[in-house]
Formats: sequence, structure tokens, C-alpha cells
Amino acid sequence: MRSCCLVVSGAVLGGCLGGLLGGCSVVGHDPPPRVVSLPPAEIALEKNIVAVAKTVRWLGMVEASPVRQAHLLSPADWIVCAQSGARDRSPPYALFFNGDTMVHFRIAVEIDDCRRAPYAPVTSLAPQAGAPLTISP
Repeated sequence: MRSCCLVVSGAVLGGCLGGLLGGCSVVGHDPPPRVVSLPPAEIALEKNIVAVAKTVRWLGMVEASPVRQAHLLSPADWIVCAQSGARDRSPPYALFFNGDTMVHFRIAVEIDDCRRAPYAPVTSLAPQAGAPLTISP
């Protein structure tokens, strides 16, 4: 019984001492600065918004938010929100970019803040000058 208590006491003491020494080694060391890619170029945004619109089969005018830096939990550095002009038929989507590369897209969740983002029609890829981009099935 007594040897069992000594073994347990020694294990607890060793664990505490190791925790203290390990904890002290972290003090004073800042993590390296986060390296953020450049925001995506306009043509890369348009190409990927069109690809997502076709994938999720949006009808009507496509709208997108301005590019902004994504939250720290996101899978990439930059986020763009996009949605169909028929808002009652499709939720907004969040598109994530590292530079010009889209790394992920999903139906927007609360942390993406797509419900409150300002949207504008995507016009630069429209077949007629000045007309908004329209995706048909």
C-alpha cells in the first residue's frame, strides 16, 4: 500500500514539475506572424463565381459581395459571398480564396457574415455590355 502511494506521489510530482518547466519554455515566445496571400484578381473571382453558380445551378442574375479578409477559422485568407438573384430559392454561398485560387466554397454560415454583406450584380462577364451576368440551366 505504501509503495503504491509513493509511486502515485512520484508520478504526480513529476507531472507537475514537467508541466511547470514546459509551461515556462513557452513564455516570451510569440507565434510567427500570419502570412496572408494577396487578394484574388477580378478575373479569378469572376471565373470562380461563374463555376460555383453553374455547380449549384443558380438561375437569374448572380450577385457578389466585395472581397474581404476571412476570419481566422476559415480555410483560406480571403472570402467573397455570392448568391443568386432569386434569393428566396437559394441561400448565399461563401467562396474562399488564397490569392487567385479558390480553395473551398460552401453554403454560408453565421461566421462568414454573408447575410449582412452588401451585394452587387456581377456584370463584367455578361454577354451584353452593362447587363448583369445571368446563368441559365
